[in-house]
Amino acid sequence: MRIYKIGIGDMVSFLYASGHLSSETFQNVSLLDGIRAHQYLQSQYGSSDQAEVPIQLEVNDQDYQLILSGRIDGILVRDGYTLLEEIKSTRFNIFDPEFQMNPEHLAQLKMYAFMYMKVQDIKEIDGRVTYIQLSDYQVRHFDHIFHLDDLEEFFKTSLHKYLKWLDILYDHEQKKMASLETLVFPFDSYRRGQREMMSAVYQTMIEDDLLYAIAPTGIGKTMATLFASLKSLKDDTQKIFYLTAKTQGKQIALDSIEMLQEGTLESKAIEITAKDTICFLEKRECDPKKCPFAKGFFDRLPDATLDIFQNEKLMTRSVIERYARKHMICPFEFSLYVSYFADLIVCDYNYVFDPITHLIRYFDEENYKPLVLIDEAHNLVSRSRDMYSATLSVSSIIKLRRSGTKLKPTIRTGIKHVLDAFDKLDAMIDDQSFMAMKSPDEGFLDAIKYLMKKIENALKEQPAYAKKADVLEGYLDMLRFIRIYDYYNDSYVTNIEKLDDDLSITLRCLDASAFLLDTVKNKTYGSVFFSATLYPIEYYQTLLTQGQGETLKIQSPFDYRRLKLVVMDRISTRYQDRSASITHVIDVITAMVNTRKGNYIVFFPSYQYLNQIVDELPMMDADILIQSRDMDILLRHELLERFKEENERTQLAFFVMGGMFAEGIDYIGDMLNGVIVVGVGLPMINDTNNQLKDYYQHQFGMGFNYAYQYPGMNKVIQAVGRVIRTVSDYGVAILIDDRFGSYAYQKLFPPEWKSFETIRSTKKLEQILSAFWIQMD
Repeated sequence: MRIYKIGIGDMVSFLYASGHLSSETFQNVSLLDGIRAHQYLQSQYGSSDQAEVPIQLEVNDQDYQLILSGRIDGILVRDGYTLLEEIKSTRFNIFDPEFQMNPEHLAQLKMYAFMYMKVQDIKEIDGRVTYIQLSDYQVRHFDHIFHLDDLEEFFKTSLHKYLKWLDILYDHEQKKMASLETLVFPFDSYRRGQREMMSAVYQTMIEDDLLYAIAPTGIGKTMATLFASLKSLKDDTQKIFYLTAKTQGKQIALDSIEMLQEGTLESKAIEITAKDTICFLEKRECDPKKCPFAKGFFDRLPDATLDIFQNEKLMTRSVIERYARKHMICPFEFSLYVSYFADLIVCDYNYVFDPITHLIRYFDEENYKPLVLIDEAHNLVSRSRDMYSATLSVSSIIKLRRSGTKLKPTIRTGIKHVLDAFDKLDAMIDDQSFMAMKSPDEGFLDAIKYLMKKIENALKEQPAYAKKADVLEGYLDMLRFIRIYDYYNDSYVTNIEKLDDDLSITLRCLDASAFLLDTVKNKTYGSVFFSATLYPIEYYQTLLTQGQGETLKIQSPFDYRRLKLVVMDRISTRYQDRSASITHVIDVITAMVNTRKGNYIVFFPSYQYLNQIVDELPMMDADILIQSRDMDILLRHELLERFKEENERTQLAFFVMGGMFAEGIDYIGDMLNGVIVVGVGLPMINDTNNQLKDYYQHQFGMGFNYAYQYPGMNKVIQAVGRVIRTVSDYGVAILIDDRFGSYAYQKLFPPEWKSFETIRSTKKLEQILSAFWIQMD
């Protein structure tokens, strides 16, 4: 006998969702907004009324034991009769002549009505679907009278249809769990440190714990974390999220999953790609009148889901796109829906940690138990601060004014309120370019809310407004600003900045660790933060999860003697010394290139410094490749291909630390023979970074370290890490800056740098490098 626990909401969504996707759909009424609207209506209930009433019904036959459950929004008593109320909040105009009750909502009410009548042993019940507008809390009722006999057929038919889908999921789950029992590691042997990491990850997931792991390049950390997490799975509510900040990281994870699936693993894995990236339109417009993939989306979604689930195991972006085109549905929303039935989800950090764009069903509800793997976790410190920050500018409001100029009723007064609020800020900042406040002006927030109400009312009256997408873009920027303000606390500061003729206000989060810790501790069931460069690990623990979590430091599997690390500590690359350093830096570059033909990269802390060196560079027997500030993905790909080719001449590249070429790329074998890192990678010294310094000093007594030194050193380690990617690689790395000679920096060197050599002349450098190449070749 198969035992199924069926959530009524899930069932009716799968069976009866219908209609189009629209911009309003994408506003994705937040859980908090929905709860507030529900609570507003329920606060008006009488003393004999009940709110949020759980209901359960068990149905048995010879093949199934079905436990159906849900929660009735309201059980009301009206004129002596019992009435069941299903409440739905919406941003749509519920009084529009074209507004209709959603079949899914009626189906949910019918299911609750049938279950209630069966439980209470009655034959008739009144029901009501109530819609509440979030803009003004006005309501509209759709009333019904239900009879048990009439709903019996609806109930049985719905169950019969849904059981077909549940049986497919059940069969997959049985195959998956059986395959996990027999799943073997896909390689003949473990790399050094790999088994140690797998054991730690497995224990973390089993014990619903938190782990930080320094996992050096070459130990196979992607396969280790995925394999161990898969082995820890115990039930179908658990899902593995593999998070990464870069496309390259996603591809390695997908390749590892594919390798396991080519073995014995029976699993469904999906890649989630950003909405703007995967959109089929040239310019994204989520309007069923303009996008054929939005029109009728929900009508075609079940067939598309069934099709891809039964025919694919690894649902990459290209696979999602193929099925989305086949069924004419939005690829992004399709991927999100299919993820509910996948076992592994590969995506960006923001789908778990961003307060606005995180996946609500996984991290705000209790349907699933996410196991989270955070790759290249050093990136999450700055990313998390950005996720909890928001900015509005005068230029964005003026753009909104142009887009909404023909809206009726007009939004002009709302626009004026906001621009007047900006004028007050402008007067406060006066002739300065930057000013910080402990908290934003309440009048400014009120003006934003007033304009948002104006826009909501106008779009209710003109749902087909020609520039609706542009208006909604501005609206959503303001909505994010207001929602971020809900998180505002002592770790925030409000910045007013004037750049050229534009004025902006930013709610800036200086420390998101409390928010990340809440997600990790209360919304996931095991989390592993890992990277090759979590040095010092206490810094990342502090700024990501407030010091909580176990730690694991794995030794590099590579022979440290295969990397010739040189410190040139007689050259200052500080900003005020850069002009004087140019000749010395060029001498070092020349010495490296002269000792052996090959592929080399020189990493700089800024484009300005890079260009200063390039401008003074003498003629060399080398092809010069230069990273530009506005370089696109295609040009980046072309440049990388140059490193892969067999070249008669030396390839000498000039890149920026922390940029697109500095991490997440494997320069294997002769693709890269050496790097020079110019400077200690300090972030630019400016007002915003000094805010971080002051905050970290006050909170931890580590102002300069946390704001400047450690982030800079991470970029240095990442750059050097490009040289040795496999056990057969060998090469050179030269660090140029007098600060590299100090204990303050050398204590941050990874253990595998222990044999570095300090050299203070280019003549000696050429001798040392020549000897190294002779030895290794």
